[in-house]
Amino acid sequence: MINVPVGAAVLIAALRCLPVASHRTARRLDLPGVATLSAAMLLLVVPLVVGRSEGWPVWTWVALAAGVPALALFLAVERRITAGGGSPLINVQVLARPAVGWALLTLLAATGTYYALLFTLAQYLQLGLGQSPFISGLTLVPWVAAFGAAGQLVRRLPPRLIPVAPCLGCLLLAGSYAAISAALFNGDHAEVLLVVLLGAGGLGLGIQFSSLIGHLTSAVPTEYAADISGVSSTTVTLGGSIGIAAFGTVYLSLASHAGPAHATNAFAITTSVFATVALIASIAAYLATHTNTTRTHNSSHPVHTGTCYQRNPCARRRRRLTSATAQWRERR
Repeated sequence: MINVPVGAAVLIAALRCLPVASHRTARRLDLPGVATLSAAMLLLVVPLVVGRSEGWPVWTWVALAAGVPALALFLAVERRITAGGGSPLINVQVLARPAVGWALLTLLAATGTYYALLFTLAQYLQLGLGQSPFISGLTLVPWVAAFGAAGQLVRRLPPRLIPVAPCLGCLLLAGSYAAISAALFNGDHAEVLLVVLLGAGGLGLGIQFSSLIGHLTSAVPTEYAADISGVSSTTVTLGGSIGIAAFGTVYLSLASHAGPAHATNAFAITTSVFATVALIASIAAYLATHTNTTRTHNSSHPVHTGTCYQRNPCARRRRRLTSATAQWRERR
């Protein structure tokens, strides 16, 4: 009753307002890639979702172990399709760039904690503390509002701060999780404090997300824009699914006994795990935005794998000069 009407309205607005691409190239659907990626994700996610409720039978561990070679098979299929001149579901060459790989790992980790927070916080407030769904939903409003405001903040950052914005956002996110955990361990259950810390976490996640998406779009050539857009969206979705399954299992296992005390302790431990993962994400974000510039096989298309290009006017002039020189040589 909410997603479908909103989605229909957005679709109508997109058809009326968004420009139509003047140059389009038809691409066949990569059915082998879809099949192998879907199988790999099912092998990884399904055991995490149902494993605890089923008592972790043998098949869940077998499926988890099989998920790793299934992912390797997917990458092999994509490489073969690319080498044959086909249209792969995901261009593996794009993922091989350090700036892209580390950035996607950051998105996977940070977004995974957020979706897991949505699930575990609702469990904690409603089942653990006995609050209503309405109060549980309102508690997250500061997070969502701060996340939206972060995009406008990132747009106004000075150029020298853009490369460090993803790392700083992850650090703010990790600090918020750690503060929530410390407050709960110290017996401070004030709703106001929780709301404030959730707002800080939403701001950190928003800064990380907005700046990192900008980094990804500038880290690959224009012809790979569709690939990186699809990969980043898929990464966010997978991060959310795996995060809910993994961290949700941690919380539910710790909160198996009834009572606010057990629920509070379980949520405090879970948020400390969130903080650790967000801290790891900050390291990955730093590596993503501080890699060197590389080039493709075609010298007329330099590929940027870090953010130094965005903040260096000389680099932009060198890129234009290099491209113009290569085009002149081709004409000769």
